[in-house]
Formats: sequence, C-alpha cells, structure tokens
Amino acid sequence: MRALWPTAIAWVEPYYDSEHLRRTVVWLVRLDPAATEPLLVAALTHDMERHFPGGTQPHKAAGAWDDLKYNTRHTRRSADIVSRWLRAQSVPESFVEQVTPAILEHEFGGSPNGDLIQAADSLSFLDTNVGLVVAWVLNGETTPTHAKRKLEWMYERIRVLEARELARPLYETALTAVDREVHRSLAKRRTISAR
Repeated sequence: MRALWPTAIAWVEPYYDSEHLRRTVVWLVRLDPAATEPLLVAALTHDMERHFPGGTQPHKAAGAWDDLKYNTRHTRRSADIVSRWLRAQSVPESFVEQVTPAILEHEFGGSPNGDLIQAADSLSFLDTNVGLVVAWVLNGETTPTHAKRKLEWMYERIRVLEARELARPLYETALTAVDREVHRSLAKRRTISAR
C-alpha cells in the first residue's frame, strides 16, 4: 500500500472531480478508521470511468439520478478500468478482487463494504460538489428542481445510520447553497442583459 497509494493519488489527480475522490477516502476513514486497504483504494478510484472517453452520462435534464441502467454501466466501467489499472501496477489478484465489489456497489450499496463506500461517496459529494451541481443548472444541463433532487438522492440513499446523521447538515447546507448561487447568478445575468 505504501508503494501503491502515491501512484493511485497521482493517477486520479488529473480527473476533474479528484477532490471528491480524495474526500471520499477521508469520509470513509471517519466512518471506519479500520477500513481495509482495498476499500480505501476503491473509495479513491470509484468514479474513474468518467475520466476516460467512451462512458455514458446520467440524464441530467430528466433528473434521472437513480437510473439503475446508467448507474450499473457506470459502476461496471469504473470497476473494469480500476481493475485493469491495478493489474498494471502488479497488484496481487486477491487485492483486486476486494476492490472490485466495493466499486460495483458504490451507487446502491448492498454489502457492509458497499454500504460504507456508498455513504462515504454521498458524504463527499454533499461536502465538495455543490459548485458542480450549480454549474449544471447555470449551463442549462438540468433544472434547479432536478439539481436539488440530486442532492436529495445522495442523502436519502445512505444506509449507514452514522453517515446519515453526518450528512444531514451537509445536505441542508448544499440545498441552501444551490438556491443562493443559482438565484445570484440568474439575477446577475438579468442585470447584465438589462444594460
């Protein structure tokens, strides 16, 4: 792990949402200070498929955040990409076999490790990605209602009770921030266009 971790950090760094990945690890450790090394690697890399061309995107305009078909493709592609990368780092197959299931479950949970990584993913998203959600609205990718529904889904899907309690204030702050930032930006646009 000492050799792998700096390489893994360097691998995820160019990804546009690398802060979310790093914060997922921080939240995972907060939820489970004894988290295994494979679970930590899964947390750090769980969304890496979005860094590589050829993947799909959620249907933001429809607010289809819980789309089983899309999320299954997303988790499988991430697990495949991460597994190939780990094997290229000469990581033992037994390690890869522990990373893969956690990545496959990071959207919907299912096992104890899957529920943990899903909770850490949600906490991190609510903690770090308000700006991303606001940008979706301002760029016309989704509506304010669908944007807030994304935050709601990220909160509501959490199965780990302690994580849900930690997420509540993050969720409420994120909802307020989306409303505030969207209204501020739209008001600014109206002012500029009225000149």
